[in-house]
Amino acid sequence: MQRIQTTGLILAILIAAGAAGFGTYLWLQPDHSTPVTAAAPAAAPALTSQQALDVALDDLDGNSHALADWKGKVLLVNFWATWCPPCREEIPLLVKMQAKYAAQGLQIIGIASDEPNDEVVRKFLKQMVVNYPILMSDGQSSEIVAALGGNLIGLPYSLLLDRDGKVLKIHPGELQPDEAESFLATGLQVPVPPIAATPAAATQSKSK
Repeated sequence: MQRIQTTGLILAILIAAGAAGFGTYLWLQPDHSTPVTAAAPAAAPALTSQQALDVALDDLDGNSHALADWKGKVLLVNFWATWCPPCREEIPLLVKMQAKYAAQGLQIIGIASDEPNDEVVRKFLKQMVVNYPILMSDGQSSEIVAALGGNLIGLPYSLLLDRDGKVLKIHPGELQPDEAESFLATGLQVPVPPIAATPAAATQSKSK
């Protein structure tokens, strides 16, 4: 009799443990009866597009400027930093584009992200000829880009604005020569120059 009681007690304990385990399993499962809500939308930009154009940024002489100061020009706004190798490699191309298309109304603006000390930028520019204004971002690069419809995930980063300050194109990363020509053509309303043939392609063409 005692053995039967013991066996019954063991069975009762096992059944209770199984029920508890199953209850835990159900508790851990997602509640499919609850509707899945969509992810919250991204936060709105801190600035409006017009406010972004009106943000005052200092040049290396301490003079204050805003992108709106160049209204009437086609603006290529280039966000860069001295510690960014692709940014440094891109500058000679931007210098060339500024010289080539100045008469068509192009104005390149460089916004440097070397906060808080602009002395690093000043020393860097002594080693390189730059024919367009350089402004210090004062930590506002991301906000300006976001307000103009971009997402500053890395440098360099370029925006092309029309003569009324509206964004025409966005280019994350370093511009290559053919990309720069195509990038500017829309705003300047100039034909895109043909891509120069490589030496290999030229040799093949002659052989035909």
